Amino acid sequence: MKRVFHHPPAPKSERRYWQSPAELRDTPEFREALSREFPAGAAELELDGVSRRSFLKLMGASTALAGLGLAACRRPEHKLLPFVKSAEWTIPGKNLFYATSMPRAGGAIPLVVTTVDGRPIKVDANPEHPASNGGSDMQTQASILALYDPDRAKAFILDRGQTDAPAFEEYLERLLTRHEGDGGAGMALLLEESDSPTRERLRQKVRARFPRAVWAVYEPGGLASATT
Repeated sequence: MKRVFHHPPAPKSERRYWQSPAELRDTPEFREALSREFPAGAAELELDGVSRRSFLKLMGASTALAGLGLAACRRPEHKLLPFVKSAEWTIPGKNLFYATSMPRAGGAIPLVVTTVDGRPIKVDANPEHPASNGGSDMQTQASILALYDPDRAKAFILDRGQTDAPAFEEYLERLLTRHEGDGGAGMALLLEESDSPTRERLRQKVRARFPRAVWAVYEPGGLASATT
């Protein structure tokens, strides 16, 4: 048996509340708009022989049937598989920390990277290094996202096509051999800013082998660019 719930009467008070300034003014235009919004007998209105109540029943049934039909549509299942070759020095479920650095303009920031099962999950400043004393900035914290960037290079690209490491090395060897005679004329290397001593040593080797080559350094967010 359907139970009709009757709201308790509003408590009597000297205060009166309005939902809008129009309701406070209680103009004829407001009463007309209110009657159009909630007309008397709206539940019994019929349109083309279908009442409002029947329309809602049909829509509810259609939604329920659609839900039953889409019950098999779900995300694909992904199974967790163990490592074929375990990451070095890792213990499942325990964090492993690595000391590293992040190149920046004028030097580098000493960092500590937290990894779980060989995957880096957090980058923090090294608290035991006097260059940072454990302090970091937003660029340091956000650098972890670059490791999981979907647009990160995943393969060798040659002539706008994907290739493998041996094919790339073969192309590089042919390129170097072709420029041996002219000292690297027409060859240019474009790199980002870095204070790495290893890269500086490689730059000196390139300059010694190809003195006419252009070594260009460009950083979109940097203060200046250089060409040598």
